Amino acid sequence: MDFEGFQVTNYRNIIDSGWINANRITAFVGQNEAGKSNLFEALYTLNPIIPGADYSLDEDWPVDRWDGRKTATGKLVCKAQFALSKEEIKELAEAALITPEVDEEEDPSSASPLPETVRIVLWRDYGAQTGFKVHDFADGILDEDKAVAWAKANVPKFVYIHDYEMSGAQMELDQLKQRLDSVGGDKNRHKLSNEDQTILVILDLANIDLNDFIRKGQSAEGRTVRSFDKRSASKYLSRQFANLWQQKEVNFDIEIDGPTLNIFAEDAAIGMPVRLHRRSTGFRWYVSFAWKFTHATQGEFKDCVLLLEEPGVHLHFSGQRDLLKVFERLAEHNTILYTTHLASMVELAHPERVRIVETRDGHLAITQGIVSAQREPMAVIEQSLGLTGDQSGLLGNRQVLIVEGGDDAIILHKLSGLLAAAGKERLSDRIYMWPAHGASKTPMYAGFAIGQGWDAGVLLDSDAAGHAAKAKIDELYVSKLAAEKAKRFRTFMLGKASGTKKTDFAVEDLFPDKFYLGCVNTAFGLAIKLEDLPEDGSDMITKRVEQVLKARYGMSALDKRRVLAEMWNHFDKWSTASDLPAGTEASAQKLFKAINAAFTDETQSSQ
Repeated sequence: MDFEGFQVTNYRNIIDSGWINANRITAFVGQNEAGKSNLFEALYTLNPIIPGADYSLDEDWPVDRWDGRKTATGKLVCKAQFALSKEEIKELAEAALITPEVDEEEDPSSASPLPETVRIVLWRDYGAQTGFKVHDFADGILDEDKAVAWAKANVPKFVYIHDYEMSGAQMELDQLKQRLDSVGGDKNRHKLSNEDQTILVILDLANIDLNDFIRKGQSAEGRTVRSFDKRSASKYLSRQFANLWQQKEVNFDIEIDGPTLNIFAEDAAIGMPVRLHRRSTGFRWYVSFAWKFTHATQGEFKDCVLLLEEPGVHLHFSGQRDLLKVFERLAEHNTILYTTHLASMVELAHPERVRIVETRDGHLAITQGIVSAQREPMAVIEQSLGLTGDQSGLLGNRQVLIVEGGDDAIILHKLSGLLAAAGKERLSDRIYMWPAHGASKTPMYAGFAIGQGWDAGVLLDSDAAGHAAKAKIDELYVSKLAAEKAKRFRTFMLGKASGTKKTDFAVEDLFPDKFYLGCVNTAFGLAIKLEDLPEDGSDMITKRVEQVLKARYGMSALDKRRVLAEMWNHFDKWSTASDLPAGTEASAQKLFKAINAAFTDETQSSQ
């Protein structure tokens, strides 16, 4: 079941969020106190994984609308929408379809067909429980009570994880039991400290009852049984953690001496257990996240909407990138919404996943996309794009050409300089090349440039990745621009702009195949010949070379940087365009001429 989106109204600093579309993974970027937590808490209460969450008029009604609190009961706080798969539509029909009496002579096939799309809407008001409504079936063909019962049983629950930190220090179980009893038992465990709640989660995961565990510790036989319990629990926790942490193998050991509980973590490669509280803050964060998510989904890791507050804030850069990969895996069976103010937690390949959280007149406002008029959230986006200081303002005063990567910029700068030395058309000095991190990341850069109103364009390889990036840029941004603004953004496909006859074309194809292959042979100490290169498939020189390296030499991929280093040796020996290999000068001139003309003539928006 797909979570399509939600809306929050009349909740703390949120008067009306407007409808917020959700992706399988959605990042909410904004400054502190903008209302990101309020947004998630309101959504969580709509269909919480742990029953009992409620809206409070005394605490949650907007303070600057206090005069309306007396009549606020029954006012909407949150609504959300889910879309069913075809299989789920069939299951719902089997559970709730009213079976009409059919005349013996009537053709059974005349019954109404099932709808192609079905939505379930949830809503909750102040002073009320969550309502469920199934839409898109024909009127009168569903038993409403059965349909609502099916929806309540099958709509994904919201899992809200906001307090991750755990010290990992030893815990006295008898004292934990006293604190749990003092708040009224298990139903009020949310009133305990985060540390206590995490230990209770661990015990739940291990299928250990706290009262039973303490009782077993009072006799020799009970302590023996308890020893088996904790060993089984340790194995289970280790297996579940491995599902979410793949940097290295870690085993956990729950050690209990009398009423004292300690948790040890052992890296399999080292073989030395260390008490959890001695491990890094980032590692303990990951442990807390993994076990809480395991607990919320009963170890299934599926069929929920996961709401994460500032995930990765305690992790180093590579740990944050690994966490994004975990999100990708989890998103196959879940929806993930998370807040962040970290540039490294914004995935450049997916600008459509970003929602900017702003503050307008003291209230939350949501912008779908990667452009905001407010400085604080934009600082995160700019940093993720590699912009620092006032560089974004500098680029706004120039014409900007987004290229797929730094290697492209190096080669194009060199070719432009050689053409200039020969008095021939080069890339205009007004045009600044802004390297992205691959074709898949260029839509993020394009969206930023378009949103800022820059005079800009993007240069893409003529291959599958380049065409996919062009389609995404057109769909997300260019197609939605007014005609006048659309003229200020151009998309160049490298092959067409340079006048090649090749179907696939990258910046390396500006040089003759023989020249590039020579650089490959020198860089790797090989003797590949042109006739060794495959003729079928892509005609890009890098793709053809890579096939040979994989098939004949067992390499996993072509290291383009290594080849570029060899190309650089040639660059150092060239002083003018006449030094270039045959055909390169003409291709480069056509490319730069096309780019310059498009930036000069705003009526030409695509090459």
